Parts: sequence; C-alpha cells; structure tokens
Amino acid sequence: MPVLLGSDSHMNAAFVVSSDGLFLYHQRLVAHKWLRHGFSLRRGTSGEEVSCGLNEYQPRETVLQNRQNLVRTICGADYPLAVLRQIHSDTVITAPPEVHASPPEGDGWVTSQAGILLSVQSADCLPVLLVDSQQRVVAAVHAGWRGTVQRIGQKAVRLMQTAFSCKPSDCVAVVGPAIRGCCYEVGSEVVEAFRRAFSDASCFIAKTPAGKASRPGTKMLDLAEACRRQLVEIGLAPENVHADGPCTSCDTSRFFSHRAEAGRTGRMIAVIGITKPSESHGSE
Repeated sequence: MPVLLGSDSHMNAAFVVSSDGLFLYHQRLVAHKWLRHGFSLRRGTSGEEVSCGLNEYQPRETVLQNRQNLVRTICGADYPLAVLRQIHSDTVITAPPEVHASPPEGDGWVTSQAGILLSVQSADCLPVLLVDSQQRVVAAVHAGWRGTVQRIGQKAVRLMQTAFSCKPSDCVAVVGPAIRGCCYEVGSEVVEAFRRAFSDASCFIAKTPAGKASRPGTKMLDLAEACRRQLVEIGLAPENVHADGPCTSCDTSRFFSHRAEAGRTGRMIAVIGITKPSESHGSE
C-alpha cells in the first residue's frame, strides 16, 4: 500500500510514497486517471542512489537507465521522456509531439500531447507541475531563484492560456521537493533582486536566525512561497496551489540537495504527462 508521510516533520501529508518506494506523488493530481506524474526519490529499493540527472560520479548509461526505470514505474510502459537543457532562465516552450535526442534549451514546457512525459530536474530548485483538467494540458517547470524572480511560473500559465486556451482558474499547481525557507540562505544581491521584482517580498524573506548566518547580510528566502504568490496573482485559486512540499536540504536521506551537499550530488526528476487514450481509465 502507498505510504502517507504526514507524520514526518519534513513531509506534507498530501505527498505519498509509491508502493514500491521509488517516487512521490501528490494526492490532488493522482485523482485524474488520464494523468501520470511523479517526483523521484534519492534511493532505490536496495538503498542505492538513483540520480536521474547526468553527473560526474555515475556513468551516463546508469543515469539513462534510472530514468527509464522511473518512467516505466510511473506509467507502466516505456513512454518517451522529454528532457530540457536547463539554464536557470524564464524560457518556457511548447513541447513538440516527438521527443528529440538533443534536448531544447529552457526551464519549462507545456503540452496537450498524449503519450509523452515532460520532465524537469532539480536538487534544491523548485519542480513545479501544472495541470488544467478542463483542457487536458500539463506543464513542468524548473524554477531556481533566477527563474522565480523572472516569474517563470506565470509565464508557463500564460503559455497554457495562449497556446491551449487554458483558464488559470481551472489550473492546479504542485511544487515538489525543494529547498525551503528554513534552509535557503541567500546574499544581499538575491534579496535585492526579489525586493525589486515583488512588492510583497517581505512575506517570503526572513532574517537569518542567530548563529546560522554563513556571512554578514544574508537572509532566508522561501522560494516556494514566492512561487505560490505569483501563481495566485495570475489567477490560480489559492486552494489549487500546493507549495508546502518537503525540504530537500532538511532530508538528504530522501532527496539530493545541491546546497546541503556542497554541489556534489545527483538530481531528482519530476515528470508529468497525459496517458494515451487506450491507457486512460475514466474521464476524471
């Protein structure tokens, strides 16, 4: 049976570990039978590290196999996996109907095409999944601090509107495992960038606790709250934005964390896609 993790101080109860222990899913999204989604975890069933991002300490073939295994586990079939060359930008594209060998450059994409899985990689940055159940459109977004300050979440929603006639009020957003405000210490240059971009920046920037500052002038940034606010601002209902996921830096036993592990770590992958008509069960 799937395992609820609400008793864990680092995990919101809406996130559930799959029965095989390989990925997380969100209860709000799993209700849609035509949808497949998941957030990979750090370790496999035997305790081995399962990075889904290319890195310097695992062979390329191992990482590609990890991705294929995750896709098969989530979908029950070998769906093509669409991968981006992420550049910490605000670029969101419409996914092509075919997955190409050379990943396009950007940090988010949108599709109404059934039979492919959109993906974004992360190890502290926000993996954001968006769903419009009325138009059956999905999006996957990688939002670091640069993308968030450039409002990449809103730009993904706008692309859903212009390309697929989506209404923000029909959309649901889930922010997956990422570094949270408890652990994300940033310098004055990042703080000032957010204060210039957001009139309500004081709602997600806090004083660094005594004894925790690594250098003078730092603040604690709640990146997920900044993302949540910009999605509500563009028209998503507050109850449809689920941004209270687990903290990657707090729990490196379950998640990779670039910050907590000084840059030498793997990557999780968040995936979302629309099932092929022959594999969909029900209209919800």
